[in-house]
Amino acid sequence: MSNNKVKPLGPGAFSSPSQNYLLFYNAFSLFLRTVFLFRALQIWGSSGYTRVFGTLHIPALFVEGLAALDVLHAAAGLLGPRVSPATAALQVAGRNTVLWAVARNYPDVVQGVWHVSLAYAAMVVVWNIADVIRFGYYCVTCMGWENRAVGSAFKWLRYNAFIILYPLGVLSEMAIVYNVIEPSKERNAAYPYLLWFGLSLYAPAFYILYGHMLAQRRKQASKSLKRV
Repeated sequence: MSNNKVKPLGPGAFSSPSQNYLLFYNAFSLFLRTVFLFRALQIWGSSGYTRVFGTLHIPALFVEGLAALDVLHAAAGLLGPRVSPATAALQVAGRNTVLWAVARNYPDVVQGVWHVSLAYAAMVVVWNIADVIRFGYYCVTCMGWENRAVGSAFKWLRYNAFIILYPLGVLSEMAIVYNVIEPSKERNAAYPYLLWFGLSLYAPAFYILYGHMLAQRRKQASKSLKRV
């Protein structure tokens, strides 16, 4: 779950090309994530979670690959001075490593082992629920609707839903990585050590990203109290 904030566009915002672009990017990402989430839930409900990987793995590579733009936006300062490109990069790199280096290279494990199939399906659903909330919040903020009913709803979800969604996503990712450790020996004797090393990084990464979101949540709660 990314931790970027978006500058509100405010009056006359559409005169700025960079702000126009940012609104377009957030709206497109919201649409893309919504379609992906709907499709994943549709497949899960009609054919079972074991079909999610086979049907949506390629689209997932594209969708999560596109998230690299979040890092570029942060580095370019489009998202405000408080946004850390390093934090955005940590999130994007983690997701894409699981998809490109792990799941893509061991499709038999992801599709053939029921609990790994379940972990993959849960992972992409959780990711995209989180991102529908995130990009929805960014859109209403860009439009200056943060204090309207729709803005308040997205704000509440943005700073509360991650409490459950983020741990679920991390556990799903770790389950996939852990279950390919043994099969990875057939490719290269060094791969299991790399995967164990990758698993060891989850604890500090979780501490950084989850802690950051909790800090943002406290700031938002403090601002709300001051308004009251």
